[in-house]
Amino acid sequence: MKRHLIPIHRGNIVSDPFNFLRQEIDRIFETSTTIQGITPDFEVKETKDAFSITAELPGMSEKDIDISLADDHLTISGEKKSEETKEGETYHISERSFGAFSRSLKLPYKPEEKKISASFKDGVLKVIIPRPTNLKPNVHKIQIQK
Repeated sequence: MKRHLIPIHRGNIVSDPFNFLRQEIDRIFETSTTIQGITPDFEVKETKDAFSITAELPGMSEKDIDISLADDHLTISGEKKSEETKEGETYHISERSFGAFSRSLKLPYKPEEKKISASFKDGVLKVIIPRPTNLKPNVHKIQIQK
């Protein structure tokens, strides 16, 4: 009898069914890229002063990561390189992932490039994108017609 593994998902389906659905859709579309590369976990937070993007990149170093900004699109990419195998080594289990990744995020505003900062410590990348000081809310009042 063939057994099928059921994926375990983060979060609680009862408390957040939309998050569960989003994770399922992401999993379906990322299956093909996961085979050839890695899919690091990202966290994006917003405060009144800035956007904060955190990416878990264990096993990588700063030189393997590239961060670029084009207008209001921030792209984080990199490659986790596999270790060299030596002749005579036999793997019985290998669950580690290696390969390239690229993730682009559309920001709600065009940031000031020189004020963006990034740090990398213990396999965690953190990018801080301050809000421009002259940013005004783009609110357009719609009149109700009679």
